[in-house]
Amino acid sequence: MSTRKLILLALVCGLVILLAGGVKLLQVATDDAEVTVLSPGDEARVGDMVVTLVGVATTPSATVVSVLLSGVAADEAADGWIMLGDGERREPTSTCGPVTTAAVTDCDIRFPAVERVQAIAYARGGEQRQWRP
Repeated sequence: MSTRKLILLALVCGLVILLAGGVKLLQVATDDAEVTVLSPGDEARVGDMVVTLVGVATTPSATVVSVLLSGVAADEAADGWIMLGDGERREPTSTCGPVTTAAVTDCDIRFPAVERVQAIAYARGGEQRQWRP
């Protein structure tokens, strides 16, 4: 193959890649990514767990999130909870007991104290739900 043919082939390949990138960019730009933000009291299915955020209470020493969990037995109910408070991601500082499938488990999850809670999120089974107190 001559050099001219190779250069021409490289240009054609570059244009095809550029065109494919432009098409993908248009697909992503027109995607409607919708995030449903729940309110306290709203029930949601997250993976195989049914979750209700009952309420959020802030004290000088902690932020306490009250939740109801049911649907599947889990050793650690607090696994997967995250709080966005004062603009930072916070992990729980205390945990709940195990969840059973037979009954609804009432659980208080403690987070570090914050002035303002922006969101509470729970992730399980590749899914995530978010509540705004």
